[in-house]
Amino acid sequence: MKLKIHMILLCLLVMACFSSAMAETDLTELVKSIQPAVATVVAYDVNSNVANLGTGFFLNKDGHLITNHHVLVGKFGAEIRTSDGNTYPIKSIIAENQGSDLIKVKVDIPPEKVHWLEVSAEPPPVAQHVVVVGSPMGLEQSVSDGIVSSVREIPGLGTFYQMSAPISPGSSGSPVVNMEGKVVGVATFQFLQGQNLNFAISGNSILDLKTDKPGQSLSEWTFNQSNQKAQLAEKLCRKGFSFSIDGQDQKALQYFKMATENDPNSTKAWYGLGYCYAGKNSHSDAIMAYKQAIRTNPKNEIPHFHLGNYYHKIGRYDEAIETFKQVVSINPEFEAAYFNMGIIYIKVGWFDEGRKAFQNVVRINPQAKTAYYNIGVTYTKHGQYEQAAGAYKKAIDIQPAFTAALFNLGVVYGELGNIQDEMEAYKKALRVNPDFAPAHYAIGQAYLNQGDKVAALDQYKILKKIDEATADKLFDEIYR
Repeated sequence: MKLKIHMILLCLLVMACFSSAMAETDLTELVKSIQPAVATVVAYDVNSNVANLGTGFFLNKDGHLITNHHVLVGKFGAEIRTSDGNTYPIKSIIAENQGSDLIKVKVDIPPEKVHWLEVSAEPPPVAQHVVVVGSPMGLEQSVSDGIVSSVREIPGLGTFYQMSAPISPGSSGSPVVNMEGKVVGVATFQFLQGQNLNFAISGNSILDLKTDKPGQSLSEWTFNQSNQKAQLAEKLCRKGFSFSIDGQDQKALQYFKMATENDPNSTKAWYGLGYCYAGKNSHSDAIMAYKQAIRTNPKNEIPHFHLGNYYHKIGRYDEAIETFKQVVSINPEFEAAYFNMGIIYIKVGWFDEGRKAFQNVVRINPQAKTAYYNIGVTYTKHGQYEQAAGAYKKAIDIQPAFTAALFNLGVVYGELGNIQDEMEAYKKALRVNPDFAPAHYAIGQAYLNQGDKVAALDQYKILKKIDEATADKLFDEIYR
């Protein structure tokens, strides 16, 4: 017996060592696949002296490279150094977003020399393992790894997340890569007063960069960016957002106020101020700041969208709807504005208007399962059960494990008198989530309607372990 136990322990130890070795091998292979796509960015001042170091990575075979915006601000020349030691000049700036601290450049490099990384549109979930490859303090192709600690959405700027993977000066612009080898973010800054407070902007912000304008050389771009007030406001905003992300709202508020005073036409500064006031529940101040952001660029739908979201949050639904209407008048393809408008319409009981809003969502995005679900809700509210069933089925076709859609499909089948399909829909909902109390209650009611109290009591017994209030409600129905 003791021999068997020793053998089992030995096998477990061997398996653990094997798993650890495999994980280390997988990480090594992943890093090897990433490094050829990563480059050191060297930026020069007007006198051709090295003024900044950063990191970048290639997006495609055309030589398009991503780095942080602040790496190139105020610089007059730049080049990149690839992992094989070769150097290539940055030819032009082709897209930028100061708010998310991203810039896309065209590198003068032969296509056959380009290795590039795929970008994921989805931010990584909390606790996902990530790897950062960059040039911290000029140490090229350095590797760090860690986990995603938290994810935060900052209006007007995008999704940022905190990670435990260390970054340092020179890491700016480094790709943050998941274990599948896809870029999920770009290292952007660290909060120096804390430990492991390292931040990245999500990969989705890379995909949002627009390249519809002709490129400019770095010197032309710098000359056009040379407004000193705007540069100072930009620095104040970056400081404000670093405090905001760290939860120090009062300090963030002070910096955003200084930024708006320095440059009253800074959309980003007004955004940040609105965001801080919203976090402090200073409703009138937040609305004022968001409106000032709109004033700086009235034809930009994004400031309108965030004002609409804030009206929605504080329950001013009429104003929210009117603001979202303004958004879609500027950009008729703005999916999220239609979706949020539809949610408000359902809340206030305007189901026809809500259905039209969600129909615009699925026009733009035919895979929008939640929009189909809400279309089904509007039909259900009007007693149009056949149409409701069709909408729920579309949602389920897109996501077969959509518990709420399966349950609602059962409800409308019941209204149509189709008992067999009703029960099947409820059972499918329970296969997805065995603890979904509404489905157990509905099945119990269905059995009760058929005169089968024993089967209904079985559902009561299950509910008693899941949701006592719902169980008691079913019990009262059985013995009414």
